[in-house]
Amino acid sequence: MKLSTLTYFVEVARELSFTKAAEKLYVSQPTLSRHVQELESELGVSLFQRQSHDLQLTADGAKLLVAAADVLERVEHLSRMFSDSSTEQTTQKVFRIGYLSHFNLARLYEVLSRFESDHPGMQFLLSADGPLGLAEGLGDGHYDLIVDIASYLQDQPAFQKGLFMENHLQIAIPEGNPLAAQKTINFADLKNETLILFERQQSPIIVDYVINQGLQNGFNLRANHYVTNLEEGLSMAAMGKGLPFLYSGMNDQTLEKKYHIKIADLQDDSLDQNILVAINQQRTSELLSQLFETLQQ
Repeated sequence: MKLSTLTYFVEVARELSFTKAAEKLYVSQPTLSRHVQELESELGVSLFQRQSHDLQLTADGAKLLVAAADVLERVEHLSRMFSDSSTEQTTQKVFRIGYLSHFNLARLYEVLSRFESDHPGMQFLLSADGPLGLAEGLGDGHYDLIVDIASYLQDQPAFQKGLFMENHLQIAIPEGNPLAAQKTINFADLKNETLILFERQQSPIIVDYVINQGLQNGFNLRANHYVTNLEEGLSMAAMGKGLPFLYSGMNDQTLEKKYHIKIADLQDDSLDQNILVAINQQRTSELLSQLFETLQQ
């Protein structure tokens, strides 16, 4: 395995384009493609998912990107070890960022883009995940930094946490439902309603919380439908098949018009659902801590 091949791979992974990477490396695109294919053959894995107009890293490609960037950074450090130049050198670093699916996280992308511009050679490998997967991934080193729901980060003394955005539970209501006129809903108001919940493995704390709130109000919540994504739940609500729960952080103020529904706050929401940014204090660095501080409100 040649360092030049790793350099080619890292540049393609950063640009997610053979054309752009070839231009930056001053090599032909066929040459670049050949080197990446040889690397895939040598490792016995696919590093990219190639589609007609799209290029994405595979899970193996993402893993290699982190390791390869670290190797190239160390080689660069060796080349500068005996240099008298005081000029600051570019550092190659990849941070693996986990974030919540379906949330309106425009500020996250803005901050990361700005941070990337201020630190040449920096790259962020972003992965959408469920709240439980994010917490577990930060614990086992799969992620360097995560943006997750507060209730999933409790009892984690190794995690350093800070507020990223405020967030609370809401519920979507079909326009023809009598509850649609209310801006705030109590769990007691849901006694005769059919509810739509996310699959439990995606959000177990919320499923358990919602069911428990029904019991505290003297009835068993009826959940006839379980969904895997927000769009599915809101589409079913629009057709009058039930009332799905969602987070205020998912509501970009276009959902009511798009799905012909009404969205109300849940007054009984006593669980801490704010969105936090978190890093693992056992695996941090000065640069990662700086990013962590930047992302906090």
